[in-house]
Amino acid sequence: MTITSRPWLEQLQPYRPGRHAPLADGSMASNESPLGTSPAVVEAVTRAAHGVHRYPDPLADPVRDELARLHGVDADQILVGNGSDELIYLLAMAYLAQGGHAVCADPAYRIDEISTYVVNANLTRVPLKEWAHDLDTMAEVPADIAYVVNPHNPTGTVRDPAEIRGFVERSRARLVVVDEAYIDFTDDPEAMTAIPLVRDGRAVVLRTFSKVHGLAGLRIGYLVGDRDIIATLRKIRAPFSVGMLSQAAAVAALRDTAYREQVRAHTLRLREHVVRLVEAAGYQAVPSQANFVLVVGDEAELMDRLARHGVSVRPGSALGVPGTVRISVPSERGLELLAAALADADHRPTPVDTP
Repeated sequence: MTITSRPWLEQLQPYRPGRHAPLADGSMASNESPLGTSPAVVEAVTRAAHGVHRYPDPLADPVRDELARLHGVDADQILVGNGSDELIYLLAMAYLAQGGHAVCADPAYRIDEISTYVVNANLTRVPLKEWAHDLDTMAEVPADIAYVVNPHNPTGTVRDPAEIRGFVERSRARLVVVDEAYIDFTDDPEAMTAIPLVRDGRAVVLRTFSKVHGLAGLRIGYLVGDRDIIATLRKIRAPFSVGMLSQAAAVAALRDTAYREQVRAHTLRLREHVVRLVEAAGYQAVPSQANFVLVVGDEAELMDRLARHGVSVRPGSALGVPGTVRISVPSERGLELLAAALADADHRPTPVDTP
């Protein structure tokens, strides 16, 4: 081999996704929707498939128009991407490349970390405080970008709107990126969102269709921000990066508000059941406002216990929180599998010290 990668890439470890279980109902490792997607989405994708020989709308204007009405902003304040991950990479390329500086929580959302290192930028990690972002400490870090994942992944914790607003106002970062991938599973999504903070250009908000809308396999997300930021990101965005089927699915998902509420209600109800099950089994559950629960305990023992009953979860050591596992909110049948695993008398949790 005569070519080598750029030296700053040596520090990178590849992203490793969660594993699926033998049965779909046992797959609780990747925060996927256990209810699938709306039937209206399936119909829209089927219709759109007849036009796949054509290039898609370059900026996903039908999606932007729906989102503009939903969020009360102008369409030119929205950029649609190939999942929110593409948009994170675009932010890194535009505002961090070659020596920039980002600050994030520790543990970080892996794509925030990876994209920073890909563009040869510096990253300051600020340890969580009581499982949530330590915004006071993060605000003191001079940076180009501050990443705030709210609700946080992998803990599921939130900072309230006043705390986020105060952080945007006093942060020494030039731009605050608030990632709201899990916002629909908070107690009050409309009150929690940071979208009203984008007006002065100091903050942008990321959203995804992968979670509440169940479009993880179609890779579509969006960013809401200042027009100048959107214009900059459009310059470096790959043309036609969001496919025709994804765009059709997103529009249909946004219009089917009843299905969204069904998924949200299911998630909040079963999340409570998951918490009760793990606590009854002797583990600690971190209070969650997402579609997963972080469980504190003997990681290897709990992973093995669940795997024996056909349940796949995400090990905390892969997420920067060793000594935990992350359990996605399951289907009704998945909850039965989880209950059986946690009731298994042959496996007893090992007591652990908690922060």
